[in-house]
Amino acid sequence: MNVLHTKTFLYAYPHLLEIAEQIDRLVEKKALSSLSNCLPAMTQYDEIITMTFEKDVLFVLKKECDKILSKFAEEELKYFEYKYFRRKPKSYFDGFETQTRAYFRKQVSLANKFSKRLEKAGIDDKFFTEKCLTIEFFRQLLKRTEERERIAYKNKVRAEKVL
Repeated sequence: MNVLHTKTFLYAYPHLLEIAEQIDRLVEKKALSSLSNCLPAMTQYDEIITMTFEKDVLFVLKKECDKILSKFAEEELKYFEYKYFRRKPKSYFDGFETQTRAYFRKQVSLANKFSKRLEKAGIDDKFFTEKCLTIEFFRQLLKRTEERERIAYKNKVRAEKVL
């Protein structure tokens, strides 16, 4: 699986239920405003069905990511929490070394491990492209992930030149 897709899933993970709730609110607003909407009923219906499908995709992702993450050791989860999830207070990471080669190697290793487990669960590049990229949240998050990776690569090249 493409590493950018994997990282996008990891960045999205803590927000999946929140996004699903936002979709629920949008569906409700669309349904309530349908009487005053001049669009054909079938168009409105299709929009609501599309949003409901997007919500289902989010629930599938949440369920599979929960399963996969539950199989990682607590120390490994700390790496995910630090880089992707950011739900814990800074005090949780006291003594957690984040500037060593070992840290960066471990991050790469864990992302690859997570990616392989996603693929085993049926969530692959095709799923990402066909199901997730129809959702605006994922399109924007993928752009941000690509930008982060581009900056990280540029910084790595600069650091290598200094050495």
